[in-house]
Amino acid sequence: MKTRFLLLIISAIIIVSCSISRPEDGNHKVELYATNDIHGRFFDSLYTDTTIYPYSVASVDGYMKNARKKAGEESVVLLDIGDNLQGDNSVFYYNYVDTSSEHIFSKIVKYLKYDAVTVGNHDIEAGHKVYDKLKNKYNVPYIAANAVSMKKGKPYFEPYKILYRNGFKIAVIGMTNPNIKKWLSQDLWVGMNFEEIIPSLQYWVDKVKEKENPDLIVAALHIGLGDYDTYEMESPARYVAKNVKGIDILFAAHDHKTDSENIFNGTDSVLLMEGGSKASSLSFADVEFGVKEGKVVSKKIKGENIPMKGVSPDIDYLKYFSDDYSKVKTFTKQIAGTLKNRISSADSFFGPSEYIDMIHSLQLKNSGAEISFAAPLSFNVTIEPGELNYQDLLNIYPFENQLYVIELTGLEIKNYLEYSYSKWINKMNGPEDHLIKLSADNKNERSKFQNMYFNFDSAAGIIYEVDVRKGDGERIIIKSLSNGQPFYMDKKYSVALSSYRANGGGDLLELGSKITKEELDKRVLKRLTDIREILFNQLKRDGSIEAVKLNTWKFVPEDFVKEAAKRDFNLLFSK
Repeated sequence: MKTRFLLLIISAIIIVSCSISRPEDGNHKVELYATNDIHGRFFDSLYTDTTIYPYSVASVDGYMKNARKKAGEESVVLLDIGDNLQGDNSVFYYNYVDTSSEHIFSKIVKYLKYDAVTVGNHDIEAGHKVYDKLKNKYNVPYIAANAVSMKKGKPYFEPYKILYRNGFKIAVIGMTNPNIKKWLSQDLWVGMNFEEIIPSLQYWVDKVKEKENPDLIVAALHIGLGDYDTYEMESPARYVAKNVKGIDILFAAHDHKTDSENIFNGTDSVLLMEGGSKASSLSFADVEFGVKEGKVVSKKIKGENIPMKGVSPDIDYLKYFSDDYSKVKTFTKQIAGTLKNRISSADSFFGPSEYIDMIHSLQLKNSGAEISFAAPLSFNVTIEPGELNYQDLLNIYPFENQLYVIELTGLEIKNYLEYSYSKWINKMNGPEDHLIKLSADNKNERSKFQNMYFNFDSAAGIIYEVDVRKGDGERIIIKSLSNGQPFYMDKKYSVALSSYRANGGGDLLELGSKITKEELDKRVLKRLTDIREILFNQLKRDGSIEAVKLNTWKFVPEDFVKEAAKRDFNLLFSK
């Protein structure tokens, strides 16, 4: 019986191998497309009759149907490079509200015929119940070679996918962002370890070449672009393209930038691409194989980003997902309570604001902590007074961060704030200088700042000044607690902050307060539910909320700052 069984397996392998015929001599094309950082933008509407986006996955589907029709199904590959399960009520609803129906993302993957989906850090943020179900029950083709099961010692997801197009063998190696342990609570990724991109990627490229002998190797990595000559853990795509041998194409993600370039790696040119975010564009790689005597003797690879603005949403797609849209719309339009006054995230970069101080007050009230840290998580969101629905709450607080309380000394609090403002504020020699550290590259909202704005933490619960004439480590003058009591550098205080920050996100605790990652867990006093849910529950309980500016800190000297703040505000927010 064993012999017969083995013969059947060998016969099956031979049949499959013979069915994959090699292309004839000549030139043949394969087209590869990729989306990244969709963040739930499956529809072109925010579930209202007024807010319409110029693009969404509905536009991507319309474009891809034409591409498949034109080139032929056997010539097209469609990939996604991660971050789909956060950012819109479409995914929040299926992550946490309707958990019995098939998840909308698995339906999207099937409908658009995605061949592989890289795991993003925000996909892990949804938690084991969500991504395990998508992987195991709904067969989403997740890939992440560097997410290693600590129990089994091998990748938790598939490390790579082998695809066949027009007789060519294509290997797609996926990797998630290795900083996940720093950003997310352990319960969201328990049982996994995340290896750094280098040397893990080189290992998998070599392994795939030896085992699979593919005609094309694609790295689908949920990492930002970064620099050519400096390796950084979060955003090393350019460095990887330059230094890892054996890659033909690298699709990047994570930092929401748009890029298409060729990078020489010492032996060959690697096409590096990234397509913005929220379905704003498709990354497109056109690969022409030269075949002689049944072997690939040349590869010509060209890339471009295809904007989705102006691409009509596919009507059949909208009809197919109409029930999902209706369910999410009903959920989104539920009224949580009333906002009594206007708030704007744009104000929070230039001093105390109603927007950030509302978050501070929420954190202090619901945690019982003495001090609060918070940063603006939206670049330019304004909410007018009136009824708040769940979309408004998502705009106010776009991430599913839990509220933590940790213990810090007074000196650690000061150093934390020094680090935060060092990323945020220039050293000013006079009123004519910039207040904000601005970037020369202002193609999208994130890159208008030299550093990520969602790491610009301010504090409540203490009275302090930020002296813009001073350099790094010398700006913060803490005068007292906000109740007037003395503030001591050697005393321990309870501090409310997000789980992202408490786990090391943004480096404010590790590089600012000088607390090691191993020590951070020991500092945690409380772990509460997610901050948006706390806001929702408070609104349901009280019926309304008034965003009060606390005015517990300020930039000094004020005559330096006043005009500089106006100029920088216009540079950031004028259209």
